[in-house]
Amino acid sequence: MRAITCSTSGTRRLALIIGAAAACHQAPSEAELPLHYPDKNAAIARFNDPERSAWAMPDRVVDALPELGPAATVADIGAGSGYFARRLATRVPKGVVYAVDVDSDFKRYIETNREAWGTPNIEPRLAVYENPLLPAGQIDLVFLSNTYTYIDHRTLYFREVHTALRAGGSLVIVDFRKHAACGDTHDCPPKARRIGRDTALTELTAAGFVLTREETFLPHQYFLILTKTADKHPTHSH
Repeated sequence: MRAITCSTSGTRRLALIIGAAAACHQAPSEAELPLHYPDKNAAIARFNDPERSAWAMPDRVVDALPELGPAATVADIGAGSGYFARRLATRVPKGVVYAVDVDSDFKRYIETNREAWGTPNIEPRLAVYENPLLPAGQIDLVFLSNTYTYIDHRTLYFREVHTALRAGGSLVIVDFRKHAACGDTHDCPPKARRIGRDTALTELTAAGFVLTREETFLPHQYFLILTKTADKHPTHSH
């Protein structure tokens, strides 16, 4: 999940993290998105709030994903509390779900709870802001929910994702629509800061992906399913 800070310092680092945000003591401006959570336990409780299911529809989202074999390898980038990772892991019981985040507290939370969830096949992995640090050519599906807006230099970042996917692998982006009236309840970024569907598609096409399907059932978010095209970009390591 994305991290939140109440700092107003000028330079905003590259962030890749997903999900619903915990409230800051000082609200972020329209010009700068928050990056670090002041209270990790409160953030985890918020991510796992049962009321989230009414608008995030996590089970329906997972059911709509491209077909995966039981031994598939999936990466949930910005996994946070494992809200989607645990559902993805159930989908691939003989495979693995890399729960990718930059926050070691969220990593420990998943490690502590994955057995109780019945999903020992979740493998938490720490990444860096500039790179998901996934193994090249080994991932069948990469999934991001409410993360895309928080990534800077997105075309370069998703070229790294492109490298991590197997030939013909899928990339799924779920993020808030540019003009959705989702309000604070759903932890939407300010409208001026959201990355709209059309912009996302332009950037992802430049990174080597093609749109293969789009779902429209989510009330506040777009839901894009893309496929990796043939390698035609150099790998950008950081």
